Amino acid sequence: MRSAVEPRSDAPATFETAARAPFTVAKLRIGLLVDGERSSKYDYNLARWSVAQADLEITHLIIHGPLGRGPGPLAKLARLVTSRGLGFLAGRALFALIARAERLAFNRRAIHRDHFASFPIGELVERHVRIAPLVSKSGFSYRFSDEDVARVAALDLDLLVRCGSGILRGKILNAARLGIISFHHGDNRVNRGGPAGFWETYFGWPKTGFVIQRLTEELDGGDVLARGYFPTQWLFALNQAHLYTRAAVHFKSLLKRVAATRELPKAEPSFPYSGRLYTLPTFGQSLIYCARVGARLATRGARRLFGLRQRWGLAFMEENWRGAALRRGWSPALPKGHFWADPFLIARDGKTYCFVEDFAYARGRGHIGVLDVGKNGVAEIGPALIEPFHLSFPFLFEYAGEIYMCPESAEARQIRIYRCTDFPLRWELAAVAMDDVSAVDTMLFERDGRWWMLTNMDHSGTGEHCSELYLFFAGSPLATSWTPHPQNPILIDPERARNGGLVCEGEKIFRLAQRQGFDRYGVGLSIFEIAELSPEKYHEILVAEISSAFRDGLTGTHHLSATAKVTVVDHASYA
Repeated sequence: MRSAVEPRSDAPATFETAARAPFTVAKLRIGLLVDGERSSKYDYNLARWSVAQADLEITHLIIHGPLGRGPGPLAKLARLVTSRGLGFLAGRALFALIARAERLAFNRRAIHRDHFASFPIGELVERHVRIAPLVSKSGFSYRFSDEDVARVAALDLDLLVRCGSGILRGKILNAARLGIISFHHGDNRVNRGGPAGFWETYFGWPKTGFVIQRLTEELDGGDVLARGYFPTQWLFALNQAHLYTRAAVHFKSLLKRVAATRELPKAEPSFPYSGRLYTLPTFGQSLIYCARVGARLATRGARRLFGLRQRWGLAFMEENWRGAALRRGWSPALPKGHFWADPFLIARDGKTYCFVEDFAYARGRGHIGVLDVGKNGVAEIGPALIEPFHLSFPFLFEYAGEIYMCPESAEARQIRIYRCTDFPLRWELAAVAMDDVSAVDTMLFERDGRWWMLTNMDHSGTGEHCSELYLFFAGSPLATSWTPHPQNPILIDPERARNGGLVCEGEKIFRLAQRQGFDRYGVGLSIFEIAELSPEKYHEILVAEISSAFRDGLTGTHHLSATAKVTVVDHASYA
C-alpha cells in the first residue's frame, strides 16, 4: 500500500536548479490533480505524451480521491431515493442504459473504442501525493486543508491540471505558480453543466464546444484561455468521445505554449450568462432522446433501403458573383454513376473551363475532371488528373506565367501541387508542399510579396477536417517549407472553418467557408472578406451567407467559384 506521499519529491527548487547543467532551461513542472491511480485514456495519453517533451514534464500526481470506502450500493440507493425521489432514480437508470447501449457503436470506431476504459496513469508518473478533499454537502465542491495546500505548494509546481472530480475552490487554486487549468466541455456562453456531449445531440445543435480555462472561485466563470467547436455527432457518447479526442490536441498545444512563454495566454473577456444549468436528463428527456435517435436510424435505414444517397451537382449563372441570383442557375445533367462537386472556374483563350471533383461511385474515389462551359451548356472534356488515391477540390492558381493546381489529396497524406504541361488535361507533380499531414481543401494566393496557404487540418486522427483552419506563408507557392502563422489554428469552428472557394477582386480577397449542420455536411456557405493579413495577424469579416433554399429538394451547398462573367456553386440532394 502506498503512503500518503511517495516517494518524497518536494525538495527545494533551488537545489534542483543548481544540479542542472549551465544554460539549460528548466522544464515546465506540471502536477495532475486526479481521483486515483487509474484515469481516463485522455488523461493517461496526456501523461504519456509529456514523457517525450523536452520543455515540460508532469512531475506529480496529486490524488484527492477518497482514502476509505464510501457507503455501499444499497446505502447509496437509499440516500438517492430519500434525497432526490424515485423519478430521479428512474432517469438516472435509463440514462445509464443509454450510455451502455451506445458503447456498442464504438466497436466500429477503433479510435473511440476505449473511450469508457480506465488506464494505470499511476505507472506513468512516479511521484504521488495524496490529499483529502473537504467535500461540500452537495457533493460537488472540493476544498482542502491548509496543511494539504501547503504540501502541494511545497512541490514548487508551475502549473496544476485538473483531471479529477469536484469543483475546486479555496487556496488550492493558487498552490502552483500559474494556478490550475482545466478542460470543460460545452460552449460556456450557451451551455453549462452536463452530461458532456449529451445536450448538443439531444437538441440537434450543429456544433459542440469546449473551453480551456484557469479555475477561479467562480463556479462556471473561470478565465477562458482557449475555445473551440467541433461538429455534433448523432449519438451523445460518440459526440463526447469525438469532443474529448479533438480537444486533447489543443490542450497539449496550450501546454506547449505555456512551456515556451512561462505564462498563461491572455484570458478572454467575460460576459453575463443567461442560460440554464444543464444536468442529467430526466426519465422523460431520456425517452425523447431515444425516440430522436430511433428516428435518425429509421431515416438512414430508409435511404439505404431505397438506394438514396447524397449526390452533388452544379449550378451555373452567367453573372458576376456579386450579382448572382442562384435561383436562375442552370444545372447540367450528371453522368450516370458520378457526381460533380468543388467547381473551380478559369477563363483562358476566350473560353471558360470548370475543374471539378468527379466522383465515381464504382471506384469509390474522386478524380479531377474538366468541363467546357459555353452558352449552350456544359461539355465534358475529360479527366485532368487521376491518382491511386482520392482527389477533390482542384484549386487553381497562376505563378510565373504557368497554371498550377493544388487538389485535395489527404488520402496520400500530402499537400501536392501540380503544374499544367498541356492545358487543360495534362499535369505533372511540381512540388509536395507538406508531407505526412492530414489536410484538405488547400488554397494558395499571393499578397504583399508572400504566398499564403489556407488549409484545413486534422491532428487528432479522427479524419474530421471541417473544424480547424490553418494559415502558413512562404516566399513561393512551390516551397517545401512553410512558416506556420502564430494564430494557428486560425479558427476552430465547423460553421466557418472549412474552405469553400476563394474570390480575388482587385485588392480584396474573399474566403468562402462551408457551414456544417447537425449530422449534415455542407449545408451552406459563408463569405468572409480577409480584412487583415500579415505574419503576425489574420482577421476576416463576415459579409454574406448562402443557403440551399434557392431550389426545392436541395440539402446543401458548399462551394463557389467565379470569373468576371460566370459564377458556379455546387449543391446536394438525395437521389
